[in-house]
Amino acid sequence: MNKRTSILFLLLGVIHLSMFAQPVRNLKEAGDNQKAINLGKAQLERDIAELAAMKNKIFGMETGFGGLKLAEVQSFQKELILDMSREVKQSEEKIAQAKREVAQSGAEQRSSAREVGRSRRDRVNRDGDLGEGRDLRDDRRDRNDDRRDARDDKMDLQQRIALASRQKQILNSFKAFNFSLEPSAKEKAVANIRLAKEFMEIMEKDIAATKRELAEDHAEKREDRRERGEDRREKRERRRND
Repeated sequence: MNKRTSILFLLLGVIHLSMFAQPVRNLKEAGDNQKAINLGKAQLERDIAELAAMKNKIFGMETGFGGLKLAEVQSFQKELILDMSREVKQSEEKIAQAKREVAQSGAEQRSSAREVGRSRRDRVNRDGDLGEGRDLRDDRRDRNDDRRDARDDKMDLQQRIALASRQKQILNSFKAFNFSLEPSAKEKAVANIRLAKEFMEIMEKDIAATKRELAEDHAEKREDRRERGEDRREKRERRRND
């Protein structure tokens, strides 16, 4: 076997492997997406319950302050500090999760770009029938979808980092303040109650973001089903051509 023949067999082997690698990646992406959906649903249920509890405590603190019940105000403050500390920790966990999603979507984007390149080469190296043209269009669509997903994941990460930073600022200010019923301290007390409400509003934004991400994950789930359908079609076409 001469050198040219060896190189030809090597190239054919690489092409053969790449044809079967993409269906495996599609299955893995579908599994990862379902895990993200399950995690998102669990987080959403938890966050909604925690938001409702915080609303009640802030209302209780505000009512207690208006009724000049300092012990109640201080008691609610202690509970809210614990709740805020928990939320800050959960936000850090969500940032770590968002970073993993950015890395994963980046890998998927690179993979789909390679598939476009392979489909282009196949059209040049083969007869270029309608089936191969359809493969290239499908791969380009997958690449564009993956680009959009990668861009959305990066934006989500930046938003989570900004909101988590503000949560920490609010927690530190709220924790350092000593509530008092003295008239001179009323303005600062009201300002700290507003800080607690702002923290609650950040939780609401986080819940809205989780709902958007779940909607995107469900859209991606439908896209995964379409890609697996394409994989089955390509497999049938290869069998007919063998």
